[in-house]
Amino acid sequence: MENVLKDEINNAKTVDPILKINGGASLMGEVEIDGAKNAALPSIVAACLSDDVVKLRNVPTELNDVKQLIKLLIDMGADVMVDENNKEVTCSGSNWHGGQLEGEVAGKIRHSLLLLGLSIAWKKDLELPMPGGCDLGNRKHDMHVDALRSFNNLVEENEGISVQYQPSMDNVTIDFYYPTFGGTLNALFAAVKKEGIHTFIHNAAKNPEVIDVIHLLNKMGAEVNWLDDETLKIVGVNKLNGVNHSVMPDRIIGATVVAATGLTGGKVIIKNFDEKLLTSEIKTWRDSGLTIEQRTNNLFIDGTNKLKATDITTKAYPGFHTDIQPLHTLLMTTAEGESKIKETILDGRFKYCYELNKMGANISVESSDFKCVNGAQGQIAKVKGVEKLSASYVKATDIRGGAAVAVAALAAEGESVITNLYQLERGYGNFVELFTELGANIKKVKE
Repeated sequence: MENVLKDEINNAKTVDPILKINGGASLMGEVEIDGAKNAALPSIVAACLSDDVVKLRNVPTELNDVKQLIKLLIDMGADVMVDENNKEVTCSGSNWHGGQLEGEVAGKIRHSLLLLGLSIAWKKDLELPMPGGCDLGNRKHDMHVDALRSFNNLVEENEGISVQYQPSMDNVTIDFYYPTFGGTLNALFAAVKKEGIHTFIHNAAKNPEVIDVIHLLNKMGAEVNWLDDETLKIVGVNKLNGVNHSVMPDRIIGATVVAATGLTGGKVIIKNFDEKLLTSEIKTWRDSGLTIEQRTNNLFIDGTNKLKATDITTKAYPGFHTDIQPLHTLLMTTAEGESKIKETILDGRFKYCYELNKMGANISVESSDFKCVNGAQGQIAKVKGVEKLSASYVKATDIRGGAAVAVAALAAEGESVITNLYQLERGYGNFVELFTELGANIKKVKE
C-alpha cells in the first residue's frame, strides 16, 4: 500500500499544495472556533448597505471566498478594508455604482448572488454571471430571481442574471416554496432600504447565520422582525448606520471538531461554543453514543465510546444540516451496525463517499423514490460499520466532503494524502492549525 501511495503522489505532477496526515492518534485539548463563513459573507454584503462605516470582527479573512467577495464589492464601488491580523473588515457602500461583475471571480462563489439584492437597495443595475460554489448537483437560484421580481425589478436570465432597478411603492409579499438561505438574504437586502414599504417573507430561512445577519441589520437601523416562526416583516428605512458587529462562530467547523473527536476517540473542549447552534446534530450524535456536554460557555466532547449506527435525513434548519451530513456519514463508517443517510437537499452531495471507500469504508449510494429540493432524483447512502479506516490517497471533492476525508485521515493509521486542497480551504482557512492544536500530525506541503 505504501508503494502505491508513493507512486500516485509522484505521478500527480502538480505544484498545488496537499495535506499529509499521519493519523491514528486521539485528539485532545481545547480550541476556539473562527467566525462562520456562512455568516461572514452575507454580513460583509449587509455592511455595504450603509453610507457609514460598519466594522465586522471575527471574520475568517483568510478564506478564498471572503477575498473573492471583497474584490467583487470593491469593483462595484464599495469601500472595503481588511485587517487580516485582527480578523476585521470595515465596509461602506456609499459609492456603490453597480455594473457588470467580473465573470472569473463571481463564477467561483455562490454568495455573489447576494450582490443582486445589495445593488437593488442602492437603486443600481447589476449583471452577474452564473454563480459558482461547490459542485453539489443542480443548485437552483429561481427563488432569488422570483424574490427580486417581487419588488418590480426587471430580472433577466441568459448566461447569467441581470437585474434592472425599477421603483415601486407597493408592499411586497414573498412566498418561498422552501426556506432558502440565500433567497431569504437577497430579499432582506432588497427590502431594508425601501423606505415605508412593508415586505413580508413567508417560509423564510431560520438558520443561525440568517439570524446573525438580521441582528446586524437591526443594529444598523433596519426594522426586521419575526411575525411568527416562518414569517419575516421588514419595514423599509431611509438609511442604515455604521456599527460594530462580531460574526458568530462557525457551527460547521464546530461540528467538524465534534466529529473528529468522536472518530479518533479523543476528548476535546470547544471554548465559547453553544450547543444550540447544533441542536439537531448533537441530539443525533448523543443518540449514537457520543458524549457531548455543555459546560457553561464551553462544549465538552468525549469520543471514547463505541458508536452505534444512527439514521439521518437532511432537512432545512432546524433539521440535520446538509453541510454536516458528510461528517455524520464518516462517524457511521466505524459505528456498530448499518445506517442510512437520506439526502433531501442536494443531489450531488455523496461524491465524497467514493473517497472514503478508498480508506476502507463500506458505503453504497443508491437512487431512491423521492425528489431533492432542487427537483433531482434523491439518493440514500447505506453505511456498514467497519473496524477501522486505513490511510490512503484521496481528494477533497468539495468543502464539506473534503472535511470528511481529512477528518477520516486523522483517525486512519499511517500517512494519508489529501489533494484538491483548494476546495477544503474555501471553508476551512486554518484546518492545519486547528487540528495541530489538538495533537494531530498534519502538514500542508507542495509536491
